[in-house]
Amino acid sequence: MPTTIDPDEIRRLYDSAAGVIKPTIYTDEAIFRAELDQIFARTWVLLCPEQQIPRPGDFFNTYVGADRVMVVRQKDGSVKGLLNQCRHRGNELERADFGNRKMFACSYHGWAYDLAGNLRSVPREELSFPDGFDKSAWGCRSMAQVDTYKGLVFGTWDPTAPPLADYLGDGAWYADIFLDRWDDGQQLMGGVSKWIIKANWKLIVEQFTYDLLHAENAHPAAFLASVPPDFDRSQMKLPSNGVQFSSPSGHGAGLWQDKGPVLDVVAGPEGRDHWRASYPEVERRLGTARADVSVVTVNLFPTCAMFDPTRQLRTVHPVGPDESEIWAWNFVPACASDEVKRSWSVNTIRAFGAGGLFEADDSTMWRGIQRTLRGTIGRSTPMAVAMGHRYSEGPSPDFPGRVADLTSEMSARGFYDRWLDLLTCETWADIDQAAKARFAEGARV
Repeated sequence: MPTTIDPDEIRRLYDSAAGVIKPTIYTDEAIFRAELDQIFARTWVLLCPEQQIPRPGDFFNTYVGADRVMVVRQKDGSVKGLLNQCRHRGNELERADFGNRKMFACSYHGWAYDLAGNLRSVPREELSFPDGFDKSAWGCRSMAQVDTYKGLVFGTWDPTAPPLADYLGDGAWYADIFLDRWDDGQQLMGGVSKWIIKANWKLIVEQFTYDLLHAENAHPAAFLASVPPDFDRSQMKLPSNGVQFSSPSGHGAGLWQDKGPVLDVVAGPEGRDHWRASYPEVERRLGTARADVSVVTVNLFPTCAMFDPTRQLRTVHPVGPDESEIWAWNFVPACASDEVKRSWSVNTIRAFGAGGLFEADDSTMWRGIQRTLRGTIGRSTPMAVAMGHRYSEGPSPDFPGRVADLTSEMSARGFYDRWLDLLTCETWADIDQAAKARFAEGARV
């Protein structure tokens, strides 16, 4: 049975209008279980890049919430998401992280399934089921909907969830800054990197909805240690001009619009030069407003995060109330030279890999928050997410959706508004109505 919590109890934990969060949302086991049931079991979740499964029979093992899922390229080129669980005794059907198979055979008792998850073989079937056995009723559980967007595979267990295009909404416009820059597309460098962090999943992905302000406090040493030799250190000043975006669906983005050291640090000289030289191409594809963005972080609710010019895609898997697993893929322009690709990828790993300089800073902050919540007083002390002026939140001629300047926490509130809707509403119609009511009333997003 799904984990249910009294909606009124949940609403007392987050006050959007006042911008106040009670830390229980990051520590309570019942809330975590409700998130698995009511968020991860019915929203669209990033499964993997398509380049991870290019050929029929290719599979990639991932998680949706706490459920193990195999993303499988079918013979006709379509993609399925299959629960990685044998229907006999529940053993994990495929242990490998990725590979290519013609069939999936359970190592426990040998039940075998085709690429679509249909049960095809049961050893000693005639002896085990002398009265017959309907194998068609015992195939793998399949995700209700699987779809792709510009090279990314998403899936949902909920057949009533809106189509992916509707779910992404204006968030896709911002994601395209990362996904759709170049005519020849982007190339995945290597596979997926994974690491564990002792922090709640929301603390991690919330940062990608908007928070570029933390960089000047959290990362000064990392910037100084990472700038290339040809960088003019007199220009060592982080950008201050930018906007953030918030969606009724909980998506968010933060954008810097003036230059700073980030491009030099995370792309290196070779990547920096390619980035600047490709400006006319990017402007033609995305328009001036997006081409002028120097740094963008995007989170597509709940856990699909992107960061440019780092060229890194992430998903965050919830392990427990106080533990998460980060998975990251690094991309480079497909049209770039091998030297640029290698340099850009290496610099990204140095900056934001599992042991990267900037990643170490962020991880320290996330773990530090979680540590403060271990005590009785820490768990009961409200946290503020109230920055920003309502009059600055609204439409923009250059950016779709609701936008504000970077000193606001509008996008964080939008993230938690969607979190609240999913935990307190029974149907997608109810969820959408709650979001529309907030926007119509002009409430904080």
